[in-house]
Amino acid sequence: KDDEAQMVTADAVYGISGLLVVGTGYLRVTQFGKGWEFYQHEPAFWLKLTLVAIAGACSFFVTATLIKRALAQKDAGNVAIAPVTPKLAARMTSIINAELLAICSIPLTATLMARGVWYAEWLPWQAGAAPAALALGGLGYRYIKEALDWTDKEVKE
Repeated sequence: KDDEAQMVTADAVYGISGLLVVGTGYLRVTQFGKGWEFYQHEPAFWLKLTLVAIAGACSFFVTATLIKRALAQKDAGNVAIAPVTPKLAARMTSIINAELLAICSIPLTATLMARGVWYAEWLPWQAGAAPAALALGGLGYRYIKEALDWTDKEVKE
């Protein structure tokens, strides 16, 4: 139970941190730095945004699972709910590892972006934004649905 409470706290801190990073990134692109005119033509910027979208979408599974478990505990009252199963723990671990890989790749893309590597004047911003939007929408939907539909029972074909 204490481990789960720590996970809830860590997830909340991670979520708030992610929102702050996205908010300050937006300000940097629109108000400071090289400005939108530069970033919209920089594929490394769009790769960075896609990695941010992947990390954000991955976090949906963990957050939705923790919320689902908190609601189950609330409904159970003083009776403890079953602990996280090894199967669920393994799934959460694999998703968190993917999330961390995306997060750890962001500094490389930021360095490439700041140096103008891959800059392409001909690149329309819509072409750069599409992968980020698809990653956030597609993976976000998938991970929320997976968390809400999660069962530890084996599916027999």
